Amino acid sequence: MVTDKYVIREQNASLVLEQIVQQAPISRASLSSNIGLNKATVSDITKKLLEDKLIEEIGIGESSHSGGRKPILLQLNNKAGLSIAIELGYDFISTMVTYLDGEVVFYNKERGTFITKENVLAHVSNIIEKYEKISNLTTYGIIGIGIAIHGIVNENTISFTPYYDLDKIALYEELTNLYQYPIHIENEANLTAIGESTFSTEFNNLISLSIHSGIGAGIIIDGQLFTGLDGRAGEIGHSVLYPNGKACPCGNKGCLEQYCSDKVLLEQFRERKQLTDVTPDLLAELYYANDPDVQEIIQQHCYNLSKGVNNIMTFFAPKVIFMNSSVIRRIPEILSLTNDNLESSFNKDIVIENSSLGSKASLFGATALNIRNFLNISHLKIINTD
Repeated sequence: MVTDKYVIREQNASLVLEQIVQQAPISRASLSSNIGLNKATVSDITKKLLEDKLIEEIGIGESSHSGGRKPILLQLNNKAGLSIAIELGYDFISTMVTYLDGEVVFYNKERGTFITKENVLAHVSNIIEKYEKISNLTTYGIIGIGIAIHGIVNENTISFTPYYDLDKIALYEELTNLYQYPIHIENEANLTAIGESTFSTEFNNLISLSIHSGIGAGIIIDGQLFTGLDGRAGEIGHSVLYPNGKACPCGNKGCLEQYCSDKVLLEQFRERKQLTDVTPDLLAELYYANDPDVQEIIQQHCYNLSKGVNNIMTFFAPKVIFMNSSVIRRIPEILSLTNDNLESSFNKDIVIENSSLGSKASLFGATALNIRNFLNISHLKIINTD
């Protein structure tokens, strides 16, 4: 059943394991009923999963209304392996290590580290080798490395990164030459959408809008990530807001992210207040102190942002749009102010929410990719109730 260390390939075993992950604690009889496999087949599969230490028996459930023997309940052995997720921002590195249920073992964000094609391999290798030292404490060790990139990625190949030069290095090939672990490289916004879909919501049609140095949209349609031609879907930040406006690294002029990314917003704040150093915390402090300059900046920001949000709503009609922004986390009123600028009837019943996963959203998405690949589960749902 387990053909190698990292992937369970037998289809029925994957169906059983998917049910255990999503419905635990669950009995063998319930598994048989839910999946439509006979009890003997389920018993054989769970026996092998127990031998492989991928699931565990956790106690006795209630007997049925007709009486009889009380069932033994099963759940995923969450601590069977470790997932490593890494986000490479242009000036930071975030790392998150979890068990197979997304429980966080370690998290760190290192700011002020400028990522380049010359140093990226060393940074990622240092992280991997650090956790190799503790991986033997679990049955399967490191089950995958997921990496979030701020740029266009298609099938692990980085093709465009406007704010650093990681499109100039074959990072996937370099890492797979060095390590035996499955490597997953994906666009940061796409990963935030996968993270939200896996860990925070039951909805299967959603958009996750990442607003950082740029603006990207991760798109989940019917539970699946939509990436478009060569991974280029969701680059909402490069839709034109003001024709013949500010020049953008993509080659266009007047792109949305040149007017309402967090990076641009903070730069406007710095220039307006003639400060040498600004932070989202300082922006929020002056906003809540009713500073007139900051109030004006935020109002214009919300107006511009609403145009991008309106386009997303019109194109995709998602059930919910998650907003992921360090500024919005500190000034959540931006959501209502943006919503006030949305007047189209097409926007009815579409919810705009602050991401509950926050700055870890892309890391949870990378974690989901690692776990899905390891367990061979295509529809992973582990709702995070923390």
